[in-house]
Amino acid sequence: MINFQSEYDIAVIETQARRPVSVKVKQFSLQGARIQNDWQGPQMVKYKNKLHPWKYIVILPISRNPIKIASPNLSQLKPVHEGIRRLLQSQQRDRGGGGRGAGPSRGQDPYGGGGYDTRGRNGNDNRGRGY
Repeated sequence: MINFQSEYDIAVIETQARRPVSVKVKQFSLQGARIQNDWQGPQMVKYKNKLHPWKYIVILPISRNPIKIASPNLSQLKPVHEGIRRLLQSQQRDRGGGGRGAGPSRGQDPYGGGGYDTRGRNGNDNRGRGY
């Protein structure tokens, strides 16, 4: 994890040039983690000095502090959320399915029309079509 856009840009340039990365990169394990309130999809918080509310997800690792990932733009957060969910669900399947699950715990799909715009570029409804 990189904290600032400028550090991210430096890391990308150095990686593409096959040089060692000079910025500090935080790493953490998601082994056995789960997403807080995942059945609701991303949460929302409104700051006094911000025009639009921010959307966020909270990852709860087994032995570390919670990890909050936030964005003012839901379309930027959605692929991160989906990727983390897929990873955690894959880990759960590999472990035999028991324990602290990564997917929606209440049998609901947070992308099934409950917050994300599921329409395609031309405005058609793409739910259930695997776009």
